[in-house]
Amino acid sequence: MIKTCWLIGIFWISCSLGLRLAAQENYEVRNVSFHGNKTLEEDFLLDQLALKKVSYVEKLITKATPFLYSQRLVDLDMERLRRIYQSEGFLNTRVSLAPLEINEKKRTVKVVVQIEEGEPVLADSVVIRSTRETPRIDKDSLTRKVFKEMKLLKGKRFRDEWIQQDLQVIENAFRNLGYAYVKVDYALNLKPEQLKTGIVYSVDPGPVSQFGETRVQGNKHVDEALIRKQLNYKEGELYNKSLLTETREDLYFLQLFRVVSVLPQKDASTEKNPIPVFLYVEEAPRLSTRVGVGYGTEDKFRTFLDLNYLGFLGSARRINLYAKHSALEPYHVSLKWIQPQFIGTKSTISLNPFISRNSEPGYETRTYGLNVPVTYHFNKHLNSTATYYYEKVKQRVEEGDLEPIGVEGDQFTYTKSGVLLSAVFDNSTPKFTPRQGFNFSLGLKVNGRVFGGDFNYTRLWADARHYQKMGRFVLALRLMAGGINSIDSHGFIPVEDRFYSGGSNSVRGWNRSELGPKRESGTPLGGNSILESNIEVRYPLFWRFSGVAFLDAGNVWQQAYTYKLNDLAYAAGGGLRIDTPIGPVRLDLGFPVWNEKRSPQFFISVGQAF
Repeated sequence: MIKTCWLIGIFWISCSLGLRLAAQENYEVRNVSFHGNKTLEEDFLLDQLALKKVSYVEKLITKATPFLYSQRLVDLDMERLRRIYQSEGFLNTRVSLAPLEINEKKRTVKVVVQIEEGEPVLADSVVIRSTRETPRIDKDSLTRKVFKEMKLLKGKRFRDEWIQQDLQVIENAFRNLGYAYVKVDYALNLKPEQLKTGIVYSVDPGPVSQFGETRVQGNKHVDEALIRKQLNYKEGELYNKSLLTETREDLYFLQLFRVVSVLPQKDASTEKNPIPVFLYVEEAPRLSTRVGVGYGTEDKFRTFLDLNYLGFLGSARRINLYAKHSALEPYHVSLKWIQPQFIGTKSTISLNPFISRNSEPGYETRTYGLNVPVTYHFNKHLNSTATYYYEKVKQRVEEGDLEPIGVEGDQFTYTKSGVLLSAVFDNSTPKFTPRQGFNFSLGLKVNGRVFGGDFNYTRLWADARHYQKMGRFVLALRLMAGGINSIDSHGFIPVEDRFYSGGSNSVRGWNRSELGPKRESGTPLGGNSILESNIEVRYPLFWRFSGVAFLDAGNVWQQAYTYKLNDLAYAAGGGLRIDTPIGPVRLDLGFPVWNEKRSPQFFISVGQAF
């Protein structure tokens, strides 16, 4: 009797469990989360799953089709996660499904994946061996250079991805020394009980090769001689893969092509030498036009026209007409003639006459002038520019402004002439919403002195930005400082060159230019010193929406190179970002901190604050 009751109980439990498992099939997956994943980020793991989550808000706003729960897909995903962890060096990872959170009424299910990672396999030795003699190579020097670039070194966690990257590092090191047909393989000496592995790379360098003839194809309007001037190698020289990469980058720098391909015509079966090169280009349209409109809380309605013509007067010259309008800049019209290959293949010179009107909170000016910038392109991350400028400025005089003695009426006209030196290093990615990398810009403006003009002063500033991905979040940091020094007895600095702080890209608890010295009328006067700092934590929400939390600090001082930390103004707040093809649309709400008299400020703009 007891045995019969026991069998009936088991049968009833099995039936109930089976009915429950069957009931959850085709329920909407409302959420998928992970417990125990200490090493691999949740976003990365979610991307690997066939089963996706669609929140109720995402379903409501984007009309996204929800994923339906399937036990078969879940089983496949569990096996997929185990393999992913193995490829990341975790041999003993256990992956299981926690009890499902089922809402019978809404027919939804929440999935929780439990992960026990275990300890990873570490590399205990890394060796590079050549199967042939290479008398041309200093082996010790090459090994040290390669180890500096390799990811998977002694003591590091084993990762399949790093193995593949390191294979490329070794191959490229040999290819840059003339060994175009190098082959690299690896072997592992795995010790599962110790969770360690040795890695031995075997290098077959192959024969030494030289560059052969280069054949150019695809150009229609651009002269072939111009393309060949960008080649960083010559026929008969020792083969070097990095020179092919530099050639491609230099051709893109001309801005004449939308496709550039520089391919060595190697034949591994015959190891032919010298190696010919096939260079294919696809030219950008000769005439291109961009038109845009937008709105922001500071510049109100804005619009622009950007017209480019390539091959102006032949060769690589191009001409650009740019016009824009906004409340801050009622008009700006610029005509730019651009000549690449000014001094060598990496430099460009431009002639840029312009006319503009600026209507900022602290001043109003009308300006016409000429810029002559010379830009040198060191590599894809580093550029520098030296610009000679000449400007004729008419300023509307504000009561209480520090104008030189002798100005009568409400108009003040002056001439500016000098040089502007700047350099920018930027390896941050991606372009519109950086998640990692560094951006540093430095500028020095020398007005007057030997260049003429009505005033003599120098303006120096630096802006550093760092982006670091931390799990699902991105930490963005910015620090900016600058100073202006005049050698004139009156110490006048043109209003448009002074520093201003506050606004959507500055300290967001204050309106544009609202921080710092004021005139008697209460309008911003600007200053000769500035210090700003910004911290943002950016995090994804759903679909194209993301959020930020920020803390800003900054101020402006009238004296040159004066920074009083006790005078810093602070603002804290949050915002929403909506990704669009032209960059994120930004909504920020900033609250002044430790300042009860001020109200929060709201900003709408395009692009990240920094």
